Amino acid sequence: MKLISLSALLFVIVLGALFIYVAEDIPDFGDPYSAPNRYIKLFSMDANGLEDNLNQGVIPKSLADKIAERGLPLPTRVESVEEGEWDFFLVPEEKQQDFYPKEQKYYFIKKEGANLVVFRYAPIIRYIEEGHEETEVPNMVTYILADYRGYDTLGETTVIFTAGVSVLLLLRRRGKRPEGRKL
Repeated sequence: MKLISLSALLFVIVLGALFIYVAEDIPDFGDPYSAPNRYIKLFSMDANGLEDNLNQGVIPKSLADKIAERGLPLPTRVESVEEGEWDFFLVPEEKQQDFYPKEQKYYFIKKEGANLVVFRYAPIIRYIEEGHEETEVPNMVTYILADYRGYDTLGETTVIFTAGVSVLLLLRRRGKRPEGRKL
């Protein structure tokens, strides 16, 4: 077996093992509560004295400071979901985000033991809750790909088209050899 064939075989085996390793962590298809579909953990902090403020709808200064320290937008309103869980809402600034006309759920806070854990809602939550109303398209896949992510879809299509044309040009070139040359 040639060295290049052996290298290629080894490379395929390593990539296959890596794929299997990564695929083990993929959540069940359509699970709305899986981490990538629901929210992303930002940080946790001591819940001492903060829970009462949150239940009264007040955003504690220490929590707002921690959010600002990370460079994230400050919430404007808090709402209790159930015991030990809160949604933080954000009113987008008109000049920066014209495409979000009303306040949006931005952070989710959950009490775990003596700590508050702050999560950032994943964009899919917004797509699910607001997409049909904003786009007036009945199919969720269609309004995500064509409306919210239209430029991404155009870019992906361009990349695939370019790759296809490149492969065709490479294959076509192989067939044209000068008649007098032997390999």
